[in-house]
Amino acid sequence: MASDHTIRASDRDRDAVVDTLRDAYVAGRLTLDEFNERTAACYDSRTWGDLRELTADLPVQPVLGADIPGREAPQLPVLPPVRPLPVPPPGHVPPRPAQRAHPGVLIPFVMFWFLVAIVTHSPVAIAFPVVILVVSVLLNGIFRRH
Repeated sequence: MASDHTIRASDRDRDAVVDTLRDAYVAGRLTLDEFNERTAACYDSRTWGDLRELTADLPVQPVLGADIPGREAPQLPVLPPVRPLPVPPPGHVPPRPAQRAHPGVLIPFVMFWFLVAIVTHSPVAIAFPVVILVVSVLLNGIFRRH
């Protein structure tokens, strides 16, 4: 029986080696010059031994002879398709996050109400704006903690 290194290479074998070289180049294991040199040498190779020399220093080896009946390439796991991220339409402005009103916004209104209550001499009208201000400050403090 012939040695494994003397078996003639097919076009599919050469393509498998080029794919392995391309993956090594993308992973940063080969420079562009090395990739170009090895790819040119791959297409000039005649035997499996010549092809194996081109990938001997790489961690992944191509499957040679996958086109021979009974010698199948290893099956890779089938991954589910990746769903692309949604792209907003042109001119879309994302909504701003909700902002809580600061109780300081109520101070001018409460002060106006307080002045009106003093002018009218009504004790209930005086206490009511003060209660509103105190309750708003307390509620704001509670909601800011969460």
